[in-house]
Amino acid sequence: MAEPPSHATLNYSVRDRVAYATLCLPETGNAVTEQTLDDINDVVARVQHDATVRALVLSGQGDAFSSGMDADMLATLYSDIEFYEHILTRVAALGLSLEALDVPVIAAVNGTATEVGFDLVLACDLIVIADEAKIGDGRSMFGRVPGGGATVRLPRAVGVVHAREILFSGRMLTGTEAAALGLALRSVPAAQLDAAVTELTATLIAKSRSALATIKRQINGSLGLDTPSAIEHERSEIIKHVSDPHSDAVEGLRADREGRPPSWA
Repeated sequence: MAEPPSHATLNYSVRDRVAYATLCLPETGNAVTEQTLDDINDVVARVQHDATVRALVLSGQGDAFSSGMDADMLATLYSDIEFYEHILTRVAALGLSLEALDVPVIAAVNGTATEVGFDLVLACDLIVIADEAKIGDGRSMFGRVPGGGATVRLPRAVGVVHAREILFSGRMLTGTEAAALGLALRSVPAAQLDAAVTELTATLIAKSRSALATIKRQINGSLGLDTPSAIEHERSEIIKHVSDPHSDAVEGLRADREGRPPSWA
């Protein structure tokens, strides 16, 4: 059963083993405040402790996923460098928390995602985006620079040359362009976005949560490693995954041999 809205800046619910966090301040373009960071962190904690969940979907109401940092807070940041550093630390930690979450995180990008909104999208495992959406950093247009992980994650997603061009120019990509570059998993007409996300999550809800978590660690932990080190990382993760006699891997093997669906939490 869906849970009622429980946060100041987003609505949270769990349906059919999928958690949904929807930024719900469309009048501000879902601009990010400290409360937004608090609320998303709370969602991450809830999902991490809910063993029934198999995916988390982040989205935004209205015409924007997130238009970036709240304008008033941004002005404060530029007059208080210590506070700016504090916020950057929090944004960075949130991105790492999304990457470390035991389930896939899907960004459902309905509209504009820029600056810190872009940082949040890049920290998600998969992006499904509306053809008409606009996504990019944009800060160079105003003499600013990325600070929430874009210069790290974007080159890994689209390659160094494309990342340089996107960040140097500050231009916004359409959903279609994002998919063509491999940044988004797929781009669909806006009216089909919810259906596309549902189709994607349907492939995850019957999977072993521990297997999904291990695959995430295998992929994320190998980024930046040389090939031998990355192979060793993969090997160490699979050994941890199968070492428990009650692990989902053991149950999956038994189910396959017995010709029945696997049974896990």
